[in-house]
Amino acid sequence: MIEPETKHDRGRLNSHPLFQNKIFTAVFGQNATSLVTRMIVMILCVGTLAIIVLGLFSPNAPAISSHNSSQSSVGLDVGDAAPNFTLATLNGNRISLSDYRGKPVMLNFWYATCPGCLVETPSMQRFYAAQQAAKKDLVILGVNTIDDVPTARQFVQQYGLTYQTVLDDQQKVSTLYNLRGTPTSYFIDRQGIIRSVVVGPVDDTTLQQDVAAIS
Repeated sequence: MIEPETKHDRGRLNSHPLFQNKIFTAVFGQNATSLVTRMIVMILCVGTLAIIVLGLFSPNAPAISSHNSSQSSVGLDVGDAAPNFTLATLNGNRISLSDYRGKPVMLNFWYATCPGCLVETPSMQRFYAAQQAAKKDLVILGVNTIDDVPTARQFVQQYGLTYQTVLDDQQKVSTLYNLRGTPTSYFIDRQGIIRSVVVGPVDDTTLQQDVAAIS
């Protein structure tokens, strides 16, 4: 005859180790109550971790914004980091666009017989001279796209240009910037980000407004 189970018997059953293996015992506990409790805790932890991971990799998760140019893609559109390059000056010194990081830059593509260049150059020089007199740190970097050194130097002397000129005699930078018309000017802020692009001659109003936007 089987005797009915007593409370004392049930207590002994619950206290009996479920696993004799020491590793299993350490992980899951020594009785059913410990096992259930630890399983619930583990499920909650795994669920929380899954929610965090899905949140980080969700395509709808908000991106971390930054104005740092190192996190901006290099390109030719407004908001892109301007492509860097290195060219020689009329004196043979080599300079890079990145040398002017921290200063507002007007990058101007031109050549000596370009009709639009002849129109805008006097205004650009006057504006640059006024900026220098006011102790502003504006940089105008003129990139000559076609001419040789003597031709470019004659043009610079004729118009009394005091801003920096470099020669793109092999059209590498013109190709890099996908130049489709001359003159073309890029207004680049202190972080190296393009803020405006002007194709064609720059008039006085546009010059003042676009330089103010990058200063």
